[in-house]
Amino acid sequence: MLHKSFKPAKCKTALKLAASRIKLLKNKRDAQVKQLKRELAQLLETGQDQTARIRVEHVVREEKTMAAYDLIEIYCELIVARLPIIESQKNCPIDLKEAIASVIFASPRCADIPELMDVRKHFTAKYGKEFVSASVELRPDCGVSRLLVEKLSAKSPDGPTKIKILSAIAEEHNVKWDPTSFGEKDMKPHEDLLNGPNTFEQASKMHVEAANVQERQIVLTKAP
Repeated sequence: MLHKSFKPAKCKTALKLAASRIKLLKNKRDAQVKQLKRELAQLLETGQDQTARIRVEHVVREEKTMAAYDLIEIYCELIVARLPIIESQKNCPIDLKEAIASVIFASPRCADIPELMDVRKHFTAKYGKEFVSASVELRPDCGVSRLLVEKLSAKSPDGPTKIKILSAIAEEHNVKWDPTSFGEKDMKPHEDLLNGPNTFEQASKMHVEAANVQERQIVLTKAP
């Protein structure tokens, strides 16, 4: 039987080590986010809106990661508290499926918490490879938290989200910033070229493209 090779004491140690590491990582990332926000406030204050538009994505990623860490930490602590129940039952308890599946899902996606891979091995021994694969691959009814999936996704924030975050940062650091013009640029980034090329190569490229457009227009006007 699969559960005979499950070692609850070692699993408990791995879970506790993961939770401890998460606390350290959250403190480190929190300090980084504060520094990033200070830098963004300075960019907004000096009118460097487009640079801020790019760099704010880093803040979003860091904050999403920290939110994911919060969830994983809670799941780890819950599993530790319920390990006697897990050990006594052959199948995964329904009320613990989300916690266990979510920790397994996070294991390959959180390389800075290597202890999660140990936890995953213990649950592979307990419930089998199919259970673990279903969680990692997000198969239907795998039980993984949708919120955790969203927090660990690499999806970039949209324009309105960026504006909302930058507005909050500006307010937090007492910077007067009007997001109106930023919003227009964010929705139409290709119009940045109206400010003119920044390098000789860009200028040359624009000149060649303009010449090609003129040639096509001449051909079209001469066509019967």
